[in-house]
Amino acid sequence: VLAWSMALLAFGLACVAHLAPHRSARPSVAVGHGSRCSAAATAAGAPDGGGGFRALLPSLPAAAAESLSARGIDTPTPIQAAALARIDAGESLLLHAETGSGKSLAFLLPALRHISPRSKLLLIAPTRELAVQLAAEASPLLPAGETVAILSVGSAPAPREVMAASVLACTSEAMAEQLAASGAVASSLDQALCDLRLVVLDEIDCLLPIETFRGPRAERQRRAANRDAAPPPAEALLRRAIELCGSRELQVVAASATLSRASRNKLGRVLRADPLGRWYGNPPAVVRPAQLSSSDLSAVPRAVPPPASIRHSYVRLPLRTARFAHVGTVAHERAAQLSS
Repeated sequence: VLAWSMALLAFGLACVAHLAPHRSARPSVAVGHGSRCSAAATAAGAPDGGGGFRALLPSLPAAAAESLSARGIDTPTPIQAAALARIDAGESLLLHAETGSGKSLAFLLPALRHISPRSKLLLIAPTRELAVQLAAEASPLLPAGETVAILSVGSAPAPREVMAASVLACTSEAMAEQLAASGAVASSLDQALCDLRLVVLDEIDCLLPIETFRGPRAERQRRAANRDAAPPPAEALLRRAIELCGSRELQVVAASATLSRASRNKLGRVLRADPLGRWYGNPPAVVRPAQLSSSDLSAVPRAVPPPASIRHSYVRLPLRTARFAHVGTVAHERAAQLSS
């Protein structure tokens, strides 16, 4: 028994000695916000190291670069690599990428050199939780002395806080409620809309919802709904912002993981009503991660945007024919179940 024990011990020590070099050579993974995004971007071929953001945004403030490095975010993700320079150049864009891909930093980072208390960034979110998350994302990136004001249900900043803030994060419902009321807060918010430099609609499909109708009367129902229904709060807020803000440099950026054509068209209709014609004939372009246009998305986990090679078609059937086809399919499936 003693001999067998000694032999097993020697075998175990030999295995440990053999595996030790392999374990020490295993690359370390940074733990923290953005480590998954950094790894994904490196795998996609983006430049690694702290110079990745600097290469796309030479004007990135030092405080923002240090904040990113402290959180382990050193490499732009694919959607950031596609959008950072274009937003920095003043374009209005629609960002379409999966959840967790880094869309927030894609519009926050290029806004930093343009915003100030007299040139504000307005972040519109569908929920209070997302508005707070965006505010928390923006706050450590700002230079010392600049602030973020949060406006949501049950939380309204003082007028002086609104005027002093470089970033306003809000839900569309809370902002509409405050603007509808009279008083110092409403006046300060109107002045803030006059001082805008960039408007962000995060989760645009939720902010500009589209009601879908089907059936032979769908077109008539859609027209009646568009005529009679009140616009959603985000649409009313965006219209008010573009009417009050007279800056020719005003940008509008929207983001979503499920960007629908109906929401894109609805945003385009709102922007075409701009009295200054800033988006006339120049609607916001859709930006997606570059590799998605040429990659096989069946090999990309959780990929949302479809590749450009997919073509959709449909065959319109009379309602009676469609009903008979559905009944025939159900009967065929039932017969197959009984036979098995």
